[in-house]
Amino acid sequence: MARRNDKGSALLILVGLLTLIIIKIFEFVVENIVIIGSIVGVVIIIFAILKLIENQDSRKQKELDLHNAILKDLNEKYEKQKVKIESDKESLLSSLREIENDLGILEKDSEKFSGSYDPIEAISKLQNILKTDTIKSNEIWDLLYTSEEFKSVNTNKLFLEKVKSLEKIEQPDYIQTGEIKDKRSEEVEKKKKELNKSIKIIYNDNVDFIENRISELILSYTQKGEKWNIEYEKFIESQKLENSGVDLLKSKYYKKDKSSIAEYHKKILEKLVYDPNFPKNVLTDYNKENNVLIIEYQLPLIKQFPVTKEFRYIKTRNEYKEIKYSGRELDKLYSDIIYRIVLDVIDITYKNDLINVLESVVFNGWTNAINKATGLYNKSCILSVVCDKNEFGTINLSEVHPKECFKSLKGISANKISSLTPIKPIIAISNEDDRFVSSQEIYITSSTNLASMHWEEFEHLIREIFEKEFSKNGGEVKVTQSSRDGGVDAIAFDPDPIRGGKIVIQAKRYTNIVGVSAVRDLYGTVMNEGATKGILVTTSDYGSDSFKFAKDKPITLLNGGNLLYLLEKHGYNARINIKEAKDELR
Repeated sequence: MARRNDKGSALLILVGLLTLIIIKIFEFVVENIVIIGSIVGVVIIIFAILKLIENQDSRKQKELDLHNAILKDLNEKYEKQKVKIESDKESLLSSLREIENDLGILEKDSEKFSGSYDPIEAISKLQNILKTDTIKSNEIWDLLYTSEEFKSVNTNKLFLEKVKSLEKIEQPDYIQTGEIKDKRSEEVEKKKKELNKSIKIIYNDNVDFIENRISELILSYTQKGEKWNIEYEKFIESQKLENSGVDLLKSKYYKKDKSSIAEYHKKILEKLVYDPNFPKNVLTDYNKENNVLIIEYQLPLIKQFPVTKEFRYIKTRNEYKEIKYSGRELDKLYSDIIYRIVLDVIDITYKNDLINVLESVVFNGWTNAINKATGLYNKSCILSVVCDKNEFGTINLSEVHPKECFKSLKGISANKISSLTPIKPIIAISNEDDRFVSSQEIYITSSTNLASMHWEEFEHLIREIFEKEFSKNGGEVKVTQSSRDGGVDAIAFDPDPIRGGKIVIQAKRYTNIVGVSAVRDLYGTVMNEGATKGILVTTSDYGSDSFKFAKDKPITLLNGGNLLYLLEKHGYNARINIKEAKDELR
């Protein structure tokens, strides 16, 4: 009971103390209400200021974020335009490289042999000789005229066409910002102008780069085009000269001119292509007294024959294997095809005797093979046959056994023709020409002025010099009848199987520059004579047009200096004084 009373007393005392404290605080507040109010007011003001500052900072951050977002957008647009310009440039450069590559392939292709070579088809074609007409007689003059197209490609023309179709670098989309609600709009506008200026510079630089590259290529292809034009003009000029030579040949052939008959048949046989790997060297001569045409024809060697018999499929390997002819099979093929070629050449010759002057044809088959004893090339006749036109006309060539037919015509050859055993031709081509005159020995000294020599003596001197030049290889040089008309002055016969043949030499004892017309005349003579080369010799010199015309043609121009060197080489001493000669010849 006493404990309960103690607790109640303590509680009353605590309540009293709290009441007293509250009263005291209240009295203090009442007494200091002004001061306390001021403090509270100050606290509220400070809080309000802090809140205001916080709001302003937040707004500024938002404005800064917006500003940065605008700048970022500007930079992204700038980078996008920059990438697009660079991409357009690279695309154009790639197109230019592709054009260059395509044109390069065209240039190379135009230089290559057109068409692929199938050895199996080639053998089949050779085995069909005599079974079909190799040349159609009604088209013979068309065959002799040159109508071949110029194979080289004018890459300049193609390049200019392709460049026109190229797309240009597109104008850039310059940065547009629209109305910017930004206190920093001036800064944004400044940035926009800077970026647009940079875009324009990049665009112009890339456009200039592409234009400069195109200009470089235009210059390069223009030079190629100029070269092409020169080559094309030469080709056309050469073609015209060759065709005018055929015109002249045709006219003289129908007039039964001796040399033209031989040249006509030579040109026909030169057009024959039995196989692209076979040689093509033909000499012809026509004897007007007995109406005999002699043909000297270079036959192919066995090593020039296609050797592939078939391509056999090997199933286990899933591949094709090349099967070649055995040596025995190749010998048999070689023999059969060589005799076919002989009979076909004779047949073509008779069928194209349009003026019916041939009574007999002599065919001499020659080869140019390495002599295993000396290691040097030897030109030797391996077969020879003469046949009468009427007798040959009774033969059904499509059904004959070529070798047996050759033997029945009394042809001469070794039993095994691939052995290349030499035989003596029944009749060989003579180097005699009714235009040739006896040579004269000309004496000159160191005081002799070549420019004032008698023109006929000068021609004989030229023959003498070239005879010494060609004699080391067994050649000979003969002077033709003098005419002073710029015709053939001398003809050289060089037996060398590689560089040799018939060579036309013209001598011009001039005191003035030799014009291009003389060089053109020589080229026409070379074509008409069926010569392999022409040499023009003068005491003076040639103009640039003459050298330009002679370039890439089988023509050699020798001026006074070259002539003196040639004379000295063979032990002659002479001089050339043009001024002195002009005074003497007045």
